[in-house]
Amino acid sequence: MLGDDKSAEGRFGEYLKEQDLKFTQDRRLILREISRMDEHFHAEDVVERLRGRGAHVSRASVYRTLPLLVESGLLREAPSPEKPSHYEPVVGSEHHDHMVCTECGKLIEFHDPELERLEGEICRRAGFRPRFHKVEIYGWCEECEAREAGRMEARESEGNGHGK
Repeated sequence: MLGDDKSAEGRFGEYLKEQDLKFTQDRRLILREISRMDEHFHAEDVVERLRGRGAHVSRASVYRTLPLLVESGLLREAPSPEKPSHYEPVVGSEHHDHMVCTECGKLIEFHDPELERLEGEICRRAGFRPRFHKVEIYGWCEECEAREAGRMEARESEGNGHGK
């Protein structure tokens, strides 16, 4: 969730003003809908939710507004091995990192204080002052790993004549 709607609207309004863009009613409705969401989402999720509420906001407006929300710092484009992009709220959410399954696309959030401590130590040793960071680990989730292990066992037993 984006936290307090008013502060999110204020931040987005300031950002749009700096970019010489208008804070249209459509952009306001999109931001308010996103502020109700507390999980990763696609642009189409926003379109469907707005339509479900009877809002007449075009799909194009949603697709044009999401990058503006990312640039303003209110949304983050979450890692995804495929398109379309996933988004997640930034304001009001705890810092976390991601593991992304390259087989099924599953996105797993995690937070590890030890990893945070090590990242801080590495920066200190390098004399580097971080502003932000993100960790994305790509590989196979537990389910896909188990499925592949089952396939390999089946191939091995077929190759040994046990499958006949």
